[in-house]
Amino acid sequence: MTSSKRGDDDARTEIIHDVDYPLDVPSTKGPGAGAGTGASGGTGDTATTAFPAAGRTDYSQFSESGGYDMSAPLPFGEQPTTIAPARRDDIGRRGTIDLGLFVLRLAVGVLLAMRGLQKLAGLFGGPGIDGFTQTLADSGFDMARALAIAGGTVELVAGVMLVVGLATPIAAAGLLGMIGLGIAVRLTGADPIPVLSDTSRGLEPSILYAAALLTLLFTGPGRWAADRKWGWSHRPRFSGIVWLVIVVVLAGLVWYFLNGTNPLTSSADSAPVTAG
Repeated sequence: MTSSKRGDDDARTEIIHDVDYPLDVPSTKGPGAGAGTGASGGTGDTATTAFPAAGRTDYSQFSESGGYDMSAPLPFGEQPTTIAPARRDDIGRRGTIDLGLFVLRLAVGVLLAMRGLQKLAGLFGGPGIDGFTQTLADSGFDMARALAIAGGTVELVAGVMLVVGLATPIAAAGLLGMIGLGIAVRLTGADPIPVLSDTSRGLEPSILYAAALLTLLFTGPGRWAADRKWGWSHRPRFSGIVWLVIVVVLAGLVWYFLNGTNPLTSSADSAPVTAG
């Protein structure tokens, strides 16, 4: 038998509020709540404790009445497992890789820029523009002088860009195209071409230049470069493939329309490649 006296209701409410319950239980008013309720079914205005009905899943009315806001995230339960990707311009530490790339750019860029000065101005014992034009004409090129000027300019400008680390994919691809054309010229020459030689220049320097330029094309210039904040400085795969395809197509077109010989097909006039 339960008591409906006001004192009993106040005591029951006081006890419930003293319990360390995780929810801030709201108060409601209405029939059957508060003092004056009893067998006669009277009504009162005293607040009593209200709980959501069993099996109830919609807590919207409960939260609106002053209870726990179910729209807010709980401090427990299943937590998000996804991790936000790092910013594209955030590059982690890479040890001495940047130093190594800078040394490689410096060596290759300076040497190829010096070769450009050899062709354009005759510096460092070079043939000059006239000598280089004659070399290209003897190799079967049409418009030899224009090609000589263009080739020397590409080597000089792209070499400086490589040292500075400015537009590295473009500079490396342009120099790679010049190296490829140089190898094709050597293969169609009249003299035997050694890959390795101590007495004459073989294909070894050109192969090393090509390998270094391909490395820079697909690794990027590193942090010690003018374009270190561009995507191709640390994610160079896409730019490397694009510029490699472009330079291969351009070099092939230049060779096809201005020379026309096939350096990969041996003939009586082509120079054999030897191992030493």
